Amino acid sequence: MALKKYPTFEELVELATKFVEKQGGTWDHTAWLEFLGEMQQKGIKITHEMQAYMGNVIESMKKVHNSITSTSGIENIMLSISDNTVKFIKKNQGSWDHSGWEAYVKDIQKRGVDLTEETKSYLGKVLESAKELYAVQNTSE
Repeated sequence: MALKKYPTFEELVELATKFVEKQGGTWDHTAWLEFLGEMQQKGIKITHEMQAYMGNVIESMKKVHNSITSTSGIENIMLSISDNTVKFIKKNQGSWDHSGWEAYVKDIQKRGVDLTEETKSYLGKVLESAKELYAVQNTSE
C-alpha cells in the first residue's frame, strides 16, 4: 500500500475523536502505539511532526471527553464537537477572533452540550491543537 503523506484534515480529526471515544478517555503508551500503527495501516505516513500534532489533538480531546463523561450520549457529543471544530476551522481558514470563538462555543451549546467554564477552556485547547494540525496538513498538500 502506498503511503499518503497526510489524509484530509477531516479524516485526521475523526480518527483522533474515535480513538479518544474508543479508549473512554484513558489510554497507555501501548494503546497510543497501536493507534499509530492503525494509522500506518490506513496508509498514513507517521512522521514525528504528525505524531506531535495528533498527540496534541488527542490529549486536548481527552480533557473535553473526561469533563463531559457523565453526559448522556457522549459519543454523539464528541463527534458533534469534532464536526463543529473541523467546519469552524475550515470556514475561518485557521484564523478567528474572540467573537468567532464565542460563535463556535454557542454553536456547540445549540447542539445540547452543557459547557462549564472548565470544559470551554478544554474546547479552546481542542480548537488550537486542531488548528495546528490543519495548518500542517494544508502546507503538506
